[in-house]
Amino acid sequence: MEWVETTASTVELAKDMLLDRLGVDEQEAEFEVLEEPKAGLFGRVRGQYRVRARIAPKAQRSKDEKRRRPAKSKDRERKPAARTDAPATERSTTGPSTAAPRAESAPRPPREQREPREPRNEVADDRVPATREEAEAMAADVTEFLDGLVREFGLTATTTVVLDDEGQLQASVEGSQLGALIGPKGGMLSALEEMCRTRVQHLANGGSSPRLRLDVGGYREMRRDHLAELVADVVERVRESGRPHVLDVLSSSERKLVHDTAGAFDGIATQSEGEEPNRRVAVVLQ
Repeated sequence: MEWVETTASTVELAKDMLLDRLGVDEQEAEFEVLEEPKAGLFGRVRGQYRVRARIAPKAQRSKDEKRRRPAKSKDRERKPAARTDAPATERSTTGPSTAAPRAESAPRPPREQREPREPRNEVADDRVPATREEAEAMAADVTEFLDGLVREFGLTATTTVVLDDEGQLQASVEGSQLGALIGPKGGMLSALEEMCRTRVQHLANGGSSPRLRLDVGGYREMRRDHLAELVADVVERVRESGRPHVLDVLSSSERKLVHDTAGAFDGIATQSEGEEPNRRVAVVLQ
């Protein structure tokens, strides 16, 4: 069977597309990941997964099995050869067939009717949490990383990473003219925070790493206050008009803040719409 190939944002999505094209279940196919997305600047990912698949070939008989051919009997030698002009249903072989009849593959049900697959590569719940000494070492590593980043940007700022009472790492960079570390709508700040989390997870070496939050120039605090005021205004508009109001694209942490803030108002509900990275929150009447 020839290979078929496709590209998608995830391996699972690519497999689903290929199985639809092949018309078989996953157990009857084999896959190869030909190409993975490449890491770009500041943690961004470029490209997609390129995956190919084919129907898994039937296992071939070994040489020993091929040599074990049944001995010819006199009765079989006396039988006339099968008529080549006879229909396929009337033809017969001169001995018991060693090949099992091939079962026809059942048509694959639509995706919405399939049973959900169990999540793969889940992190075990019994991971060993980091000790306080290990968490403090992680804090020192993140501090060194952020200090080096500030120098590379030619900025003057103070970096602080502390372990709070809940065992979480709170990192902050304070100074003036730190817009380059924040970026439009906090995009650069989110990328830097993800890079710091990656360093912490690497140091955990498979164990449970503490959560990490990064703020630059108090941007996140100001952003929270701004979103709280925005949500209050949106709630009033929804109540007056009776129509839903969809906010602009927000990060996951900002969407949670909107859900929590709007949920405090009586008769108001929220719902997320769209897919990452263009996921939004709609404020509606309950």
